Amino acid sequence: MFSPQNSAVQRIVHILIMFCVIFVSSPCQASMKILNVRHWTAPDHTRIVLDVDAEPVYEVEKKENLIVLNFPQAFINQEIPKEIILNKRGVKKLCFCRAENAVKIEFHLDNHSGTEVFKLKKFQGRPDRVVVDVLFPVPVIQENEAVQSQPEIKRTRIIVIDPGHGGEDPGAVSRKKLYEKNIVLAISKEIKKEIDKIPGFRAVLTRTGDYYLSFSKRLKIARDLEASLFISVHADAAKNRKAKGSSVYSLSTGGASSEAARLLANNENLSDIIGGVPESEGKKEFDPIILNMFQTSTINLSRNYADILIKHLNKINCLKFESVQEAPFNVLKLPDIPAVLLETAYLSNPEEEILLKNPSFQKKLAKAVALSVSEYFIGRFPEYNKYINTVNWQKDEAIKTETINHTIRSGDTLSSIAKERETTLAVLLKLNNIELSDKIYVGQKILVPVTAASAVNNQQTDKYLIKKGDTLSSIAKERETTVAVLLKLNGIKLTDKVYAGQKILVPAENKKVSPSKTLRSYVVKKGDTLYSLAKSSSLTIDELCQLNNMKSSDTLYLGQKIKLPQ
Repeated sequence: MFSPQNSAVQRIVHILIMFCVIFVSSPCQASMKILNVRHWTAPDHTRIVLDVDAEPVYEVEKKENLIVLNFPQAFINQEIPKEIILNKRGVKKLCFCRAENAVKIEFHLDNHSGTEVFKLKKFQGRPDRVVVDVLFPVPVIQENEAVQSQPEIKRTRIIVIDPGHGGEDPGAVSRKKLYEKNIVLAISKEIKKEIDKIPGFRAVLTRTGDYYLSFSKRLKIARDLEASLFISVHADAAKNRKAKGSSVYSLSTGGASSEAARLLANNENLSDIIGGVPESEGKKEFDPIILNMFQTSTINLSRNYADILIKHLNKINCLKFESVQEAPFNVLKLPDIPAVLLETAYLSNPEEEILLKNPSFQKKLAKAVALSVSEYFIGRFPEYNKYINTVNWQKDEAIKTETINHTIRSGDTLSSIAKERETTLAVLLKLNNIELSDKIYVGQKILVPVTAASAVNNQQTDKYLIKKGDTLSSIAKERETTVAVLLKLNGIKLTDKVYAGQKILVPAENKKVSPSKTLRSYVVKKGDTLYSLAKSSSLTIDELCQLNNMKSSDTLYLGQKIKLPQ
């Protein structure tokens, strides 16, 4: 039987269904909001960051001096003005155009060499972001064939000091809002001052302000400068506020030496994600084949220096670990340059937080690092003693290089002119007594070498015919040299291919001086390294290698027989 009550229920259900249909079929509302606009300038780019509350959808229009970002189905925070005057390098202003359920942003550019637009996913409390990088070249050069008199250039070892984090990546943050990125920059500047006081040495900072550099760019700076040492400076943090002390880490290509080292490496390796680096950048930097060519020698040298650094740190602060810790830090993956990561102290510890921001402690840290650098090189390179003991060392150790004038032209860079003139960025900096961060302008004259032969001055060479199966590593081992020397002799890069039938220059063969010490035979055991065996025998790695007709790049294997002093 039909009832009025059932009829009423049916009508209500029908209304609800219609409401749902109407709701589902109605146009979507604006789903993304632009929350904030941030910007800063680094040496090679100006970055504009748009913080948004959902994964962004946008279209990019690029014109000569204008970039337009179109965001459909979006709206903008009312606190953001219609126009933001930046007048930053490469960027004049931003204009925001609001329309119904859409936003258009105009980037008015000036004197730039390119742009990159990409998005970053939300990560560790940071929102989704749209990043616009306005790129500009490191300034450079033109040529004038007027020959200058030959200047005297002191032999300088470059020490690269890398202040960790920066820009988007603050690093550790203390309870009193002290940022790691600011503390380590201040300490790194003090380290540079102290190292620059050592005759024959010069420190170069990877960053000089509050901006982020990717791992690949930090490492490229060290390689371009042909650095003798790379030190990445950090300040530790832990949930346990009682944790304290300084510590030093070197690269491990396998696991970590401790759980603490593993966790630290995992945390530090997130910096590129936090700092806002495009996923494509630096993917080829850590080629395992290239790393393996050098890792034994370089890791041993890194540990050697780290031991010395720990000794000096112990004089000014307690140690978290009394020995070198190892972990796979991305920032230490330099195939042919010794590299360490220095954790100065704990920002999370109230006492050490006070220490870290104390200028007196910062200077003590800097002096400790400088002393460790001096001791390391005095021990490894006897010729360095001449720099210390000779009053007129600049003249005694001068390298005379025939030079000509070059004049900077539009579009040139220091790197491109170095390549053109078959020299290195480090040589250009030395010749002109300038820093990597110094600005060079169109029309400026600088000195460049006439040839690049000075890189391997007076090196006696033979011609070598590459055979099937040869590699640069195997040739270097056969000729008792290093891959780095082969690269310099032939003006090639690690990434260049060599082929059977190709002729290359190699160092001429020479006779080894027989050792004067009484020797014994030793069978290599599990865990042995050149570093550990040299240390237990009171030898340097170079001395151990000479005793055994080896190179520091050689790998030890179980059961191998080597010679050690009695």
